[in-house]
Amino acid sequence: MGEEAGAEVRKVADTRPDDLDGFDLVGFGSGIDGFRVYPELTAFVSGLPDRKGQHAFIFSTCASNKDLTGKFRSLLAAKGFHLAGEYHCGGLWTPLFFKIRKGHPNEEDQKNARAFIRKIQYRGSPSSRTDAG
Repeated sequence: MGEEAGAEVRKVADTRPDDLDGFDLVGFGSGIDGFRVYPELTAFVSGLPDRKGQHAFIFSTCASNKDLTGKFRSLLAAKGFHLAGEYHCGGLWTPLFFKIRKGHPNEEDQKNARAFIRKIQYRGSPSSRTDAG
């Protein structure tokens, strides 16, 4: 997504809250682990000052087709972000000795992710939600 958008991609550990200042659109990406967004990302957003309408999007991978980003969406809204959209696709899950959704995200998932970022980037960030099984 970063390459498609011509944007810088950073790890949470390498980002300070004021690094988000001045951007029209900020993306937050995470795998889903234990039915939630990674705790490091949640802690980072929890520590942010009010974003006063700054646009944000979420992208996530998960072995489940269930919507598991609701609490994170609520946290973004509480911090003042306007959610421009959300992209979710399948991801590998390895419980015990099994591999569920092996091969995901795949090329089709990546193609859909690129289409999603173009859509929200060039539409002026209106609300949208895209899921790819």
